[in-house]
Amino acid sequence: MEAHIPVSAQTAPAHPGVVVTSRWQVADRHAQRATADSAMARWRHLPWPEGCLSVTCLLSTDGRLVMFYSRWESEQDYRLHVGNVGERDTADRVAAHGSGVTHLDAVVSSLATPPGSPSGDAPHPGCVALISIATDGPELQRQAAERIATFGADAHPGAIGGHLLFSLDGARLTLYAEWTSEEAHREAIAGSRFGGERGIFDGVPGIRGLSMHRYQRYRTAGR
Repeated sequence: MEAHIPVSAQTAPAHPGVVVTSRWQVADRHAQRATADSAMARWRHLPWPEGCLSVTCLLSTDGRLVMFYSRWESEQDYRLHVGNVGERDTADRVAAHGSGVTHLDAVVSSLATPPGSPSGDAPHPGCVALISIATDGPELQRQAAERIATFGADAHPGAIGGHLLFSLDGARLTLYAEWTSEEAHREAIAGSRFGGERGIFDGVPGIRGLSMHRYQRYRTAGR
């Protein structure tokens, strides 16, 4: 769960609005692509939801997860959309064709640190690592963010940039980290001297690692 990524220790909300990360589990790469294509087609063909700024679809490199990263002007806009068009509807329709789609979660977060702004000659992200950390309340979200910033100060050369998301319920912090490639991220984790095998939150009360998955960007839609 190490955080080899240059992120700021700033923990006040950087931008208004919310980010929603929604994950679906699938059986294999064929189902992964089918689920992603079905969902993105729905975004393209239906009227664009009020208050939705953009939706990015990411596919996990192990072929088992589809994730949607959407930005909204407000939580109310997102909740209204969910009420009008059930978030699980697309997954259920795909699952009906035997692809074994399971909707895992949808986490509504504030953008706690601003997205990185790489220079014009920065490499295109070949991999996005999403690290989820459980926290027992907003104060521990801030403590976790400060710890990530401290241990990520000396970033690996393959790290491009990243930002932090605080779930609105105070129960989770997510690190969204961009890397030049999946291999670069694996190398950084394998060679880490930060936190050992258990990660940087080992033994820290109220903060514990939940998951780490690597993704590649697939498609983006926006208004």
